[in-house]
Amino acid sequence: MKKILVCINHRANPNTPSCHARGSQKVLAQLSLRLKQENIKIAVEKVQCLGHCNSGPNVRLVPNGQFFHNVASESLTEIITATRLFLTS
Repeated sequence: MKKILVCINHRANPNTPSCHARGSQKVLAQLSLRLKQENIKIAVEKVQCLGHCNSGPNVRLVPNGQFFHNVASESLTEIITATRLFLTS
């Protein structure tokens, strides 16, 4: 099953990098809204870690899809385009 993973990991130590501290909840909300608005049918799943804490927020198309690092609002168009291609592959 193809889906999008969004890391929402929150670390207790504010000096330790995490996707949550870098805005992954906002990314998750905006991405979910864009997918709905554009009628793209794909599951979006929250995960605790994608293993790239220093370059978060992180998003990944699975299985075997593209990885996105340092995701911000400006990244959503790129992710939407990649998702459309991913779903047709």
